[in-house]
Amino acid sequence: MLILINYMQMRMLKFIPKMRKKDMNIYDEIGVKKVINTLGNSTVLGGNTTSGEVKEAIESASNNYVDMKELTDTCRKLVADLIGSESALITPGAASALSLATAGAMTGTDRTLIEQIPDTTGMKNEVIIQTQLRVPYDKAIEVAGAKLIEVGSSEKTSVEHITNAINNNTIAIHYLPGGESVASSGKHTNALDIETIIKIAKDNNIYVIVDAAGQVYPTDNLTKYIKMGADAVAYGAKYFGALNGTGILVGKSEIIEAARLHSFIGFEFEKLRSIGRSMKMDKEDVIAVYVALKQWMTMNHEERIEIAEKKALLLKDKISSVSNISISEPDISGTTIGLKITLNENCPFNADQLSEKLASGNPSIWARGDDDTSVIFRMGTVNEEDLDIVADKLKEILN
Repeated sequence: MLILINYMQMRMLKFIPKMRKKDMNIYDEIGVKKVINTLGNSTVLGGNTTSGEVKEAIESASNNYVDMKELTDTCRKLVADLIGSESALITPGAASALSLATAGAMTGTDRTLIEQIPDTTGMKNEVIIQTQLRVPYDKAIEVAGAKLIEVGSSEKTSVEHITNAINNNTIAIHYLPGGESVASSGKHTNALDIETIIKIAKDNNIYVIVDAAGQVYPTDNLTKYIKMGADAVAYGAKYFGALNGTGILVGKSEIIEAARLHSFIGFEFEKLRSIGRSMKMDKEDVIAVYVALKQWMTMNHEERIEIAEKKALLLKDKISSVSNISISEPDISGTTIGLKITLNENCPFNADQLSEKLASGNPSIWARGDDDTSVIFRMGTVNEEDLDIVADKLKEILN
């Protein structure tokens, strides 16, 4: 009888968590509003909702302890093989990848210099950046103690602007690829292209460090810049289906292996007093990056885009009767497509005010303002069942 009771208790214990896991909504429990995300893979909204395969891998990883050095070294080799890079490092985001790459460029594998960072006295510590390519994210270059040297103007950068700035303290040139969608201080199209930058760098024996955070589709973009000759390229792993606080650094072994020594692995296993201890990662993060990247490299992207296009058409149809707007397909970069709503002159408010009104509801709807009169709704991160809520809210606000 006792054996039977124990057996039934075990069955019940196994059953109850599954029911709670399926039915619970942790955000409702703690009183945090759900967000309908039409911004895209944005850090401020948690970056990404992972696929079933990635969720399963995370859960599997969470069930056991593991040697983090063995795990990270194994997974970074798998990542390098997947995208065809000489070397790779899994990092807690693209920003930390840039910080670690810059640190590695300045110190190499010299243990004394690694422990001296962020004091860069006596090191080559200047990183050149074009004025047109300045964004808040380039602060990551300075974290390790490097100095950003801005060249050119908001209108144009010439080869001479770059070459005249190169001196005995120059270690690298930082580059931000993209189109005019890059929120920089001038027009990106007037900046020197990356091919020119790489040639200048090679001629002067300095590194090229690229922030390609969201440049993950087409998948060729994951090898594009290293094939051109860039030394280190940072990507945000949330853009290919991993977690918000994850990224990868890919490129030449010389700089990647030095960056690894600055990471938390260098701190814990190489006994180095390095800056990367504050950039520690969970085992689940590391696994998620590998599994998500493998899925991203093998998935049918035409089908993914087709699903997003279907959602865009559904939303367009649902709001076709809304007054004071025109609807078009936006010119956006990244991994998804969307819908652009432009407010006409009779609309009593601007795009920012529309975004604020959408976000103030419950659930909150987050959309991206394109300019004073336009708002973009990205379809890759919105659930189809939420489109009715988005449409109804737009009708309520605009009619």
